[in-house]
Amino acid sequence: MGDPPSIEQPTRVRYGVLGFACSLSLITYLDRICIMRVQENMREDLGIDKVQMGMVFSAFTLGYLLFEVPGGWMGDAWGSRKVITRIVLWWSVFTALTGGLWAFTLFDSGLTIGAIPLAINAFTTLLLVRFFFGCGEAGAYPNLARVVGSWFPYSERALAQGAIWTCARLGGAVAPTVVGVLSWWIGWREAFWVLGVIGVVWGLSFYRWFRDTPQEKPECNEAERQLIQEGPYSWKNDQKAGHTFPPWRSLLLSTNLWAIYVAAAGVSFGWYFYATWQMAYLKEVHNVPDEWSQVLAGMPFASGAVGALIGGGLSDRLVRRLGRRWGRSLIGFLGFAGAGLSFLTAACMPNWWLTVFFLCFATFINDMAIPVIWAVGTDIGGRYAGTVCGVMNMMGGLGPLVSQPLTPWLRDNGFTWLATMAILACGWFVAALAWLRIDASSPLLPEDPVGE
Repeated sequence: MGDPPSIEQPTRVRYGVLGFACSLSLITYLDRICIMRVQENMREDLGIDKVQMGMVFSAFTLGYLLFEVPGGWMGDAWGSRKVITRIVLWWSVFTALTGGLWAFTLFDSGLTIGAIPLAINAFTTLLLVRFFFGCGEAGAYPNLARVVGSWFPYSERALAQGAIWTCARLGGAVAPTVVGVLSWWIGWREAFWVLGVIGVVWGLSFYRWFRDTPQEKPECNEAERQLIQEGPYSWKNDQKAGHTFPPWRSLLLSTNLWAIYVAAAGVSFGWYFYATWQMAYLKEVHNVPDEWSQVLAGMPFASGAVGALIGGGLSDRLVRRLGRRWGRSLIGFLGFAGAGLSFLTAACMPNWWLTVFFLCFATFINDMAIPVIWAVGTDIGGRYAGTVCGVMNMMGGLGPLVSQPLTPWLRDNGFTWLATMAILACGWFVAALAWLRIDASSPLLPEDPVGE
């Protein structure tokens, strides 16, 4: 008798893909959050006030918002490899340019458009640089959603998204300390330059190693390719998408998708407090010194990292017990509602350590739901996941576009920090209600079934 036929074991190339995705997510938030740590140094050196700094934060959000859908669609049309490389190289250049500004005025007409002066000075230049930085970062997460859909079987997608968002929060957790140390060591401008170089190195490495599909990667064997495509939710027809246009009518008229858009906008409205004004809050309300606030401001992001990893895996288990809809929506509703309540509780605490505890608990619960909403976008969107998640993230950008300048405006107009944070918490409550309408078992197109 001959030897029995050998059973080929699946390779694990998809975990290398996940490693690149997670490192990109970490760098994304490291670059995005770093400006929070050095905002006081920047305001002093560039001669801008808090309201203007809020406008600088919103300039990033505006660019991010406008280019989310084009960035996601380009991934659907041309593949994530080319688009992600372009995204990282673009934003890394503008990260470095953020550190290349000094106080100057070349022209000042004395006129304004709204609150923005018609002038060529440090403030207007910083607005433009951060706007283009936002344009560059747009599309990163929609394209990562495509990568997860192409490289992971359905049974592993939420957990993969959990790992990606865990690294995002870790980037936010270490950003204040890393940038603080770099700023102390070489200066805040040079810190931006270092981050820009890191992004360029990552982008070139990614382009050399990554391929859009398992079929294009020789190291991925047939057993792993079959594993990735198993089950009723795989993207078996993804290769035929090509330079296709998404079904815009469905994207705009689907009440299911609009519920996702509202949830994304609501959660971002409140959450961006952590990325922009948290250190200022700790300093003004609890007199926390700078050397401690940069550490404390990173703790909620670390708590969110744990929540993201738990939430992704828990959702996959609940889907098997409760079905697609409530296996996703239950975590979304409880996560966002609990985050709003915890955030509001933090504002009522009399001392810093209780405040930080509830701020951390809020991000822990909130971030249990973040990989879930991205998994929902991936599953509902199918081969148009990049576009669907791009629209979702664009609508999410409307929240911080309002809340980032609104926060200092409320403070300058007599609102207490408690009242200000209560207004921010309302975003989470709206997002929680939206989850009651979200149905993860309803696909964007009938030919892309996602049955129970």
